[in-house]
Amino acid sequence: MRTIVVDDEPIMIKGFRRMSEGIGELNIVGEYQTPEEALKFVRRNEVELAVLDIAMPGITGIELAGELRKLRQDMLIVFVTAYDNYVREANEIGADYYIVKPYRRDVIKQMAERMELLSKRQHKEIYVQTFGRFLVTQNGKPVPVTGRAKEILAFLVTRRGKEASNEEIYSTLWENRPYGNDEMKVYYNAVTRLRNVLEKNGIGGMLCSTARGKLVNTEMFDCDYYAWQDKNMGERDKFTGEFLSEYSWGEFILADMMNKEEW
Repeated sequence: MRTIVVDDEPIMIKGFRRMSEGIGELNIVGEYQTPEEALKFVRRNEVELAVLDIAMPGITGIELAGELRKLRQDMLIVFVTAYDNYVREANEIGADYYIVKPYRRDVIKQMAERMELLSKRQHKEIYVQTFGRFLVTQNGKPVPVTGRAKEILAFLVTRRGKEASNEEIYSTLWENRPYGNDEMKVYYNAVTRLRNVLEKNGIGGMLCSTARGKLVNTEMFDCDYYAWQDKNMGERDKFTGEFLSEYSWGEFILADMMNKEEW
């Protein structure tokens, strides 16, 4: 996990770094003596875990944790202090762990292992990539959805749980074909193929049907586009200027993103 350590005492930072050497779950990417420096780094870089001293001058570790969670809601927070009377405040901010100085290697290792487990639980088994080419993975392996079935799913993903009518989906994907019951057969065949693939992989609930159209169950997956919208991007969610590059209708969404994006 990409980790930062914030403590106003340099000797404590040095001690934590020394005792955490060789603990594979921890990848310390930043060490800071002031909350301001830590916030500046997190605004520009991915951080998964923050180890924070509570009793710091100016902004306390409790207050810093609140600011960090505003920048990244899923960041794991571990509070470190020489005193054990901050438990209530730590619980109020939603701390994920709490350790008392002086550091011990076995305690740091136990913390790291627990945070690694918690981090894995935070991520859903299905991940949808829209930046670049469209890809759906389940536990890291591609879900074999192809052709128009794949494109229908991509279009629904961009709607983020909102219903899209059958006519709207058809008119967008088959833009040069007339709309009618006979012409719509190609659309319904593609929907059937999509549903069969999802059900075969045990994720049929991802596609939902209504009286008028279709939508996706966004509770079942993580998505880079959603992370971008929520300003909560991790390393895998980075936007580099491409969006659903194989679909012409994606260009309109990309144009809107480029107007909003500062990168």
